[in-house]
Amino acid sequence: MKALSILSKALPLTVALAFASTTQAATISFGGVTANDGSGLTSSYIDPLTGGQADYFIESFDQATNFSGLPGSIAYNDPGFDQECSVNSANGGPAGVTVTANASEVGIRKGSVANVAAAPAGDTTCFGYLTNNGSGVATTVFDYSALLSYYTTLYSSNTLLGITYLGFYWGSVDTYNDFEFYSDGNLVTSITGSQLLSALGGQSGNQTSSKSNVYVNIDFSIAEQFDTLVIKTSGIAGEFDNIVVGLSTREIPVPAPTGLALFAFGLIALGLRSRLKK
Repeated sequence: MKALSILSKALPLTVALAFASTTQAATISFGGVTANDGSGLTSSYIDPLTGGQADYFIESFDQATNFSGLPGSIAYNDPGFDQECSVNSANGGPAGVTVTANASEVGIRKGSVANVAAAPAGDTTCFGYLTNNGSGVATTVFDYSALLSYYTTLYSSNTLLGITYLGFYWGSVDTYNDFEFYSDGNLVTSITGSQLLSALGGQSGNQTSSKSNVYVNIDFSIAEQFDTLVIKTSGIAGEFDNIVVGLSTREIPVPAPTGLALFAFGLIALGLRSRLKK
């Protein structure tokens, strides 16, 4: 996974919607920029090849654009792609992202194979896909807790850190593909293939249309920040590339001395005990 500070070229987002979440509504929009490595579309915040804004991290599934010194994991690669593809974020380091999946249900490869996976439109690089192999529901989990913990140590104790942006290139969207976002095990928001196709007027499974191959941007408030991405499919298959996460920080409000005194007096008067959290 890569974090660089070279500014990337921005492109106005084409569509913006707010889908309901279990708490508030996260803003979901569609549109990105052409990736410089031939992977189709990427976030306007960061490019797999040239980098982008600070505190944005990209999973490109390609060894050629992984973070220097971190070879990534080839555990999920399809046969024949170990020299080209890898899950770069699963690097085993302190800032690594934990990827959990059944190896028979998730793959990393280049190119399309009938009844296996279709490369997102314009994507000639490695991409990830999820398949249920014809029955049930397949799931892949990207856990960003270690990444958050690592970067939290770089800030002062009165700073809150959270993931407030996620983008990904969703290829040949199908009605049976779902992306879910969790915080401490609680569902924050989700987007389904049916919702996306309905919003864009796309055709399920179309491998070339810009209405069915789209870069998805999801912006979260601090209250909605998530730590885990779950991708699900109940068919063949769900394809994705250039997963980007963005970190945001904010200062924890510190009450004025008078406020603290009144607060303490109130607790004593009510006979309550409380523990202040940093």
